Amino acid sequence: MGDVPSSDHTDPSAWLGIVRRRVAGWLAEGVGPGWVVAVSGGGDSVAMLLALHALRDELGLRLSVAHLDHNVRGEAAREDARFVADLAASLGLPFDLGSWRPTRPGHFEADARAARLAWLAGVARARGASAVAVGHTRDDQAETVLHRIVRGTGPRGLAGIPARRPLAAGVDLVRPLLDVSRRAIRDELARLGHAYREDATNSDARFTRARIRHDLIPKLEADYNPEAVAAIARLGELAAAERRLLEALLAPLAAAVIRSVDADRIAFDRRAAAGLAGPSAVEIVRRAWREAGWPEGSMTARRWRRLAAGLIAGEGVDHLGGGVALRAGGDVLILERPGASPPSAAEVVPVRLEAPGEVAVPWACASFRAEVDPVGDGDEVVDRDRIAFPLIVRTPTPGERFDPLGMSGKRQRLVEFLRLRGVPREGRGLAPVVADRGGIVWVVGHRIADRVRTTTGTTTRLHLGWRPDPGGDLGR
Repeated sequence: MGDVPSSDHTDPSAWLGIVRRRVAGWLAEGVGPGWVVAVSGGGDSVAMLLALHALRDELGLRLSVAHLDHNVRGEAAREDARFVADLAASLGLPFDLGSWRPTRPGHFEADARAARLAWLAGVARARGASAVAVGHTRDDQAETVLHRIVRGTGPRGLAGIPARRPLAAGVDLVRPLLDVSRRAIRDELARLGHAYREDATNSDARFTRARIRHDLIPKLEADYNPEAVAAIARLGELAAAERRLLEALLAPLAAAVIRSVDADRIAFDRRAAAGLAGPSAVEIVRRAWREAGWPEGSMTARRWRRLAAGLIAGEGVDHLGGGVALRAGGDVLILERPGASPPSAAEVVPVRLEAPGEVAVPWACASFRAEVDPVGDGDEVVDRDRIAFPLIVRTPTPGERFDPLGMSGKRQRLVEFLRLRGVPREGRGLAPVVADRGGIVWVVGHRIADRVRTTTGTTTRLHLGWRPDPGGDLGR
């Protein structure tokens, strides 16, 4: 669907028209009529629900409402849930309520987002829905672009939030309000006299997003440009459009340079790569890297440039992080991850993990540890009293299921969970898990089971961690 021009309309019919065109375009592109509407109770999500409900009959939408309680605001959170449940009932819509609890100090924003999206994807699958709608506005777009700038982003990060993206197999995440300002939404709710909830954490200065919203943006508007939000959001739109154009222009080059992409190696045509310019080489190698499903967390801008330079020169490059290296041979360049030859069945032996204790697991090329209330944090924290000892480091069993944190105890096939996490098919059967007598406790590098999460009643915390051996790989 083409971009919808952004403007700060306060006429409700004007911004409802923007939403109508967005939604109608997505339906024409093949998004199904079944939509889960994520409603926190705040003004943005409430206005989104009212707008979609107003368009429901005209566009043939089948709506349900979902709300996830993050268990950090006590009675206020429970009142939010009751408010959203009552709103759904008043509109005659089905309602799903989920619950999640944070387990890692200092990681709330990222963990809450991951848990919320995983839970919403599960609700959509259960309801047979094709889309999950969330209430991000033009202001959220500007805040996201600013957040990325202050953290240090490249041109790719300036593209901001996409209006539509895949969330899970057969389910899209859509943002119908992305071209509507928060002010227009609040004006419309005031005109209707419609209540909504205010989340105090949105003003909590401990969170970067809140500081950008309540400190940085007001200063920009007051001292530099009263239309700063619109200008920054427009930058995001232009960056996204240029990104799409660049990818289209690079597609023929990429097809000539990239010979094959597998789970543990990527082959490039050495002669075709020699004719690349530096920036295009970076984009092509990143495209192949993402297609292979390799994690990008350790790849700094400097490493991408080193890799691109090696590609153009036809020379090998070592020390790219995680044991990845570029090898030159004949008319090809091979980018390899360690562990290209999977361990044999005889080598994959379950290993007992004492608590407290640490153990090396040769077939996983890593060491694992369990510590009771240590001074330093582990990768994950679980409730020790919910563990049915002993702990075992092993690989998945055929057909195994577990209850990922953030899905309110709902069970999911482990292979499907790993697929949605971007683990290549070849690596799913060897993905290390820490398990007890009750099943999976931790899918290493991904998520713990909901059944062992910490709660307010937790008395003893068990910190789980892993450390890759030099050159090792867990296939993440």
